[in-house]
Amino acid sequence: MKKLSIFLSILVSCSSPFCYAENKIDLKGFHGKLRAQLHELGYLSELNGKYQIRVTEVTIDPQGYMKDHHHSGPGIRCIVSGELTYVINNEKTVYKTGDCFTERGDITHTSANPKVKPVKLLNFELLPSSIKDTENSLQPVR
Repeated sequence: MKKLSIFLSILVSCSSPFCYAENKIDLKGFHGKLRAQLHELGYLSELNGKYQIRVTEVTIDPQGYMKDHHHSGPGIRCIVSGELTYVINNEKTVYKTGDCFTERGDITHTSANPKVKPVKLLNFELLPSSIKDTENSLQPVR
């Protein structure tokens, strides 16, 4: 019975377009929803077919966390509501509603919501075109 409940919890957590449970990263309570995607980059035509711009809305449940990870490309993160605890290069920062910060993607970092209310943020990312619409940008630490 316990195996069935674990399977069902993974199945439910993978029902969103971005299945965070598939990434082999220690995490709990992260949910992503693709909000916008741009494959044709206008005057930057030399980037067409190589890169895409993506906006993902992420909700982090109370007590949710994501341990050490990378992303497939750089991005800007904007906190819509709540407080996000973010650790990069052993430096801890708490971002609050209205704060935005940048992330290169190739530097190991963690994020968490130690509070009792969910955190909502928007991730604006520049990603390789090879990443499918149904995939997230998370990468395990190499």
